[in-house]
Order: sequence, then C-alpha cells, then structure tokens
Amino acid sequence: MNRRLCIIIALCALLPAKGNAQDPYEEFKKQALEEYSQFSDQVRKEYASFRDQANAEYARFMQEPWPKADLNSPEPVPDRPEPVDPPVKTDPDKKRRPEEIPYDEVIPLPDRTPAPQPVEPIVPPPAPVVSTFDFDFYHTKCTVSLSPEQKFTLSQIDEQSVSEAWTMLSQNSYNNLIIDCLRLRDELNLCDWAYVILLQRLTESYFGSAWSSEAALMQMYILTQSGYKVRIARAGTRLVLLVPSDYTIYQYRYVYLGGTKFYVLNTSVKENLYVYDQAFPKEQIFSISMKHAPQLALEVTPDRVLTSRKYPSVTVRLRTNKNLIDFYNDYPLSSNWDAYSRSSLSDEVKDRLYPVLKSAIAGKSEEEAANILINFVQTAFEYKTDDEQFGYERPLFGDETIYYPYSDCEDRAILYSILVRELLGRSVVLLYYPGHLATAVQFSTDIQGDYLMVNGTKYVICDPTYIGAPIGEAMPSYKNTKCTVIYI
Repeated sequence: MNRRLCIIIALCALLPAKGNAQDPYEEFKKQALEEYSQFSDQVRKEYASFRDQANAEYARFMQEPWPKADLNSPEPVPDRPEPVDPPVKTDPDKKRRPEEIPYDEVIPLPDRTPAPQPVEPIVPPPAPVVSTFDFDFYHTKCTVSLSPEQKFTLSQIDEQSVSEAWTMLSQNSYNNLIIDCLRLRDELNLCDWAYVILLQRLTESYFGSAWSSEAALMQMYILTQSGYKVRIARAGTRLVLLVPSDYTIYQYRYVYLGGTKFYVLNTSVKENLYVYDQAFPKEQIFSISMKHAPQLALEVTPDRVLTSRKYPSVTVRLRTNKNLIDFYNDYPLSSNWDAYSRSSLSDEVKDRLYPVLKSAIAGKSEEEAANILINFVQTAFEYKTDDEQFGYERPLFGDETIYYPYSDCEDRAILYSILVRELLGRSVVLLYYPGHLATAVQFSTDIQGDYLMVNGTKYVICDPTYIGAPIGEAMPSYKNTKCTVIYI
C-alpha cells in the first residue's frame, strides 16, 4: 500500500500541470494525494496506538510489588603501578635484532550498534508548542518543549503512585519533550552516557534537583521512550535510576539484574533497592563508547606550545575546549580501553595540530612518518603517573592529554593511536601489560622491528613512552612479558 502510493505520487509529480480544474491528470493526482494522506494518518495512529499500549502495560506492571535487590559496593579503579620515570633509549641509532612479542589474549573490536531509537516514531501532539524550557549542558544552552504546568509531584513512591505518574507522563503532551531531547542528542553528537547527563541537567534545572524522585522518573521515561534499557528502583524514600553497561564501570554501586550490572548513578545511595525490573519493547543496552566528541559551546583553554625534541620544526600552539574537558572529567572510568582512542580529537585541536603534522610527514616513507609522530608524542609532553597528577588511575582522552600538564603511558598510547589512524590511515592495536600500555601498527610495507602476529597480520611495536626509541623497539622490561591485544 505505502509503496504503491509513493509510486503514484512520484508519477503524478512528473505529469504536466494543465491548469484545468476538470483535467483528469489533476483529478488523478488529487485523489492519490488524498489517499496517501489518509494512509499516512492511519500509520501515525497505529504508531501512537502501539506506543500507548506499551506504556499502559508498563504502568500496569508497575503496580505489582517490586522485588528487593542487593546493592553491591563500587569496584575500585584497578591499581596499575607505573614507573615514576619513563625509560629513555640511550643509543637511539643502534638497532637490535627484531623479536616476536608474546601475547595471551585478543580483545576484539566491539560491535558498532546504532544509537537506540524509539519503539515507534514519536508523534507530536496536534496542538502547537506554546511553552519552552531552557537549561544548561556544560555551558551549552539547550531548549526543550516543556511548560511549568507539566511539572508533577510524587506524594509517595509506592508502586501505585509511580504507576499513576507514569500514566500521566505517557500523555501526548510530553511527546514534544522527547522529540526535542532526541534532537539535542543528534545535534550535539551525544553518546549514550552524554545523553543520560543531558537528561540529568534538564531534570535538575526543571525540578530543582537531579536526584529527586520526580527527576529520576522523568529521566527514565524519556530514556525508555528514546529506546534505552534502564530500570528504576526505590531506595529508602526516593527513586533512583539504574543504567546497565556491558563494561565494568568503576566507583559506582550496582545491582545484578538478569546477569547484567545496573549502575546507580546517585553515589549517595547506600541502602538496598526495590527494583522495577520490567523490559520496555525494543530497549537497547547502553554503550559508553564515543564515535565523536560532543559538540559543546566553545570556551577556549590557554594556549600550550608543544615541540618535538628530534624534529624541532614540529612545533605547535594548541588549545582545546574547557567545556569538553569538564565533560570528560565527569565521564565514568571503565574497562573499555578502546573508548578513549575511538573518540578522536576535537576540531579545536585538529585545526591547529593536523596541518603541522601533515606538513612534517609529507613526502616521507611510512617508517619516517611514523617515527616523526612517535617522537612528537614521546618528547613534546611531560611525563607523570596518574597517581602523581590526579591521585588515582585515570586514562585521558586525546584532548585531555593536550590540556593537562602531564601524561603517562596510557595517555600517550591513546594519542599516538589516534594520530596514526587519522594521519597515516594505518590500523593500530593497543598492547596492555600489567602497569603499561603501548601500541602496535600494521604497516603496508615490511618494516623491521619487534612485532606481533595477530590473526595472521603483522603489527610492529610502537611505544610512545619509550623515550627516544624509534618504531619497532619494544620497551626492554616488557619485551618478554605477555600482553593483551586490544583492537580499536
């Protein structure tokens, strides 16, 4: 039916206009458009009807007793002892016999799943939007369709009261709010975690607290309607949102539901929970990976001059976005190493850094270009361990390495992997040792040096923390230690 009408309309558009009201071509076109309009209205009603039924059933299940779930203590960030001073290659021109590096595990690249989507398209209510609400997201002004009259209060947080509030939220009057939140997710390039924080900032501004029961319920409602898998629970006298993850997230308490860890984002919650554990149709689990840095309002940081020691012409004055740094500062520490590398660098950094590096490697062989990049990462940045700089273990995103005064092996490996992938177009893997992170690169030419064979592919060791060492030189203290290979 839909396909037939589209064909009819497309054919009608090609017919010449006759200007005669009785012209059979015009009558045919008018009839086809009317038929399509009726069909479109029917489809919209079916979308709305299915979603309405799903929310009505969801509210009905909410009335049943919520089972108790034990709250687990946060998993601490693993302690990864690092050398206080990075090793320096004292004879950079001396080449050693290449060796094959051992490894014992390969972590594949996670499946790239599209962002969650509503169970059915959200249909705007027929009445025009008359009221909007502004809130701040890392100094980025955001506007959604929301009026003061739509604010609600939960007098109690028992099953019946929450169910009634869910039924109220399910009214069409909140549809434009969901549409606007999804629009902001796309416009600001928000990953799943950033979308949750966006809704926290929205509800915090609207209700006066991000941790109120009303805020938690509205967050859950918008997330379920957006296609995300979330749960809600009663903790003492308040409701709390539970967010699942396939990766371990450190420093947050969690409960096990169906074999999946659901994290409590409100760190002040310490009591056991009573959980509403019901799936919403087509819900999708969160990913904490980022394909792009979020597009936030620009607040430039002070310039920082970085110079390569071996190639002093590679000197660049860099700055980044302080709002982005603040966002990264709130990003959860996790076991997801590839997330840091795949998020790339911000446009503010690329616009200044990439022209300088591209000029330096222009016309060079792969080996020469890779060595120019690795010396820049090895020598343009001051080294300090995370414990010295922050007091705890913390990998840095690329822009954070540009912003903070010091970086360690993890930060340098992440930055180097970004530069090699984006400037040389080569595949890179991370090599994780106890207390160390390095990289290995797949080159198109046969470059001599220490290497790994991973699934039949040769990767040459490139260690951005072995100061002064060219590519193909593994750090001596780790040369015979088995590592974990991480695809990015």
